[in-house]
Amino acid sequence: MKSFPALTQSNLEYELQEEPYFKPTYQEIDTTHISNYKNYVFQAQSSKHWKNAEFNGFNLPAQGEYKPYCMKWVSWGCDNVREHPNKKHYAEHEVKTCKVANCPKCFESWINRQANRTTRRLTKYTENKKYNFKHIILSPPTEAKNQSYNSLKNWLNFALKKANIKTACVVFHPFRFQDNKKSMPYVSPHFHLLVYDYTTNITEFYNKTKWIIKNKGQLGSEIDVFNCTRYLLSHSGIRKKTHTVRYLGDISYRKLKIEKEPFKHNCPYCELPLRIFKIKFDQKTKPPPIDLVGLWDSNCFEPIDGFSYKYRTNKKGKRVKEWIIDPEAKIPFYEMNEDPKSDSDYTENLHYSFEESLKISMAIPAISDRYYELSNMKNVTARKCQTLENFLEFSNFRTLSQTKLRV
Repeated sequence: MKSFPALTQSNLEYELQEEPYFKPTYQEIDTTHISNYKNYVFQAQSSKHWKNAEFNGFNLPAQGEYKPYCMKWVSWGCDNVREHPNKKHYAEHEVKTCKVANCPKCFESWINRQANRTTRRLTKYTENKKYNFKHIILSPPTEAKNQSYNSLKNWLNFALKKANIKTACVVFHPFRFQDNKKSMPYVSPHFHLLVYDYTTNITEFYNKTKWIIKNKGQLGSEIDVFNCTRYLLSHSGIRKKTHTVRYLGDISYRKLKIEKEPFKHNCPYCELPLRIFKIKFDQKTKPPPIDLVGLWDSNCFEPIDGFSYKYRTNKKGKRVKEWIIDPEAKIPFYEMNEDPKSDSDYTENLHYSFEESLKISMAIPAISDRYYELSNMKNVTARKCQTLENFLEFSNFRTLSQTKLRV
């Protein structure tokens, strides 16, 4: 199953203009030519009218507050240099996002993440099936704006029964927009659905329910499902403790189980779990690029305060590592430096982050166990060769390559 988290990777830095607004990723001069999705992203970052839109606790995306570390870089890495080529430090610099829909900096990351989940669920269901999902819009009568969200959901369930819709993905939109630029929202609740095997008589459906139904066409591929879901989420209703995307029928959480995508945050050279390092700024070493993924001079990195280690001698007289863990330690975050006179291309900020601290604490036991295993393997051949055949091949003794003995 494919994943599409980076199909619409936007600029990673949102520059501060005037609190609480940000310079938009897309320029206003291009709004007549860019896609609908990009236009909604532009308005979410720039329109003051989006800030005041509210319906029964629902707001539009990106209208909340951002955290100090949002969209800044973290330097994950591995300092087990004896297992790395040229004894260099391995680093994976990645952008930190809060994964919150109302964050003005991270909401696009939330959109892509949720759209990817929906795409995986819907494409999993349609495997070896005859039909594809269709995008339809269900709009209740005008008096719906005077009802609560729970009342609208009950009304929607009634309409779905009349339309014989059983399997669908539902996204609630509390607002429509007065202008073509989509900058001025007004209350007009309606529902967008991705429906499997949808057929109904529109006129007969309206006479029974007074709801208007529009068929926007089939979604024939994974890319279509992803792009459609991402578009719907860009201006969907956001409310605390309420799911933005709901799954009904055979694609519900109860009936369709989707395996989580495997996630490994390990060094590709020695398989040690990665942890966060501080980048050293001095004249002796050149700091790495802010988006580095790969090997770099180990002198440019040092363990962060609160998650370092020291050596001690145990009861058996062996020298072992003892980790120092501070649960309130601050994590170094990095961002591009806007000052052209500065010596460095980026600056460092120290902030507390529970998620990063938890990841480091969970990785430390695995790192300790791995270091203990490596300490018992004194020779390179002992680490790389698991059988006598491999050992002999590694040592270039070709004449004995047929030996079947095991170490």
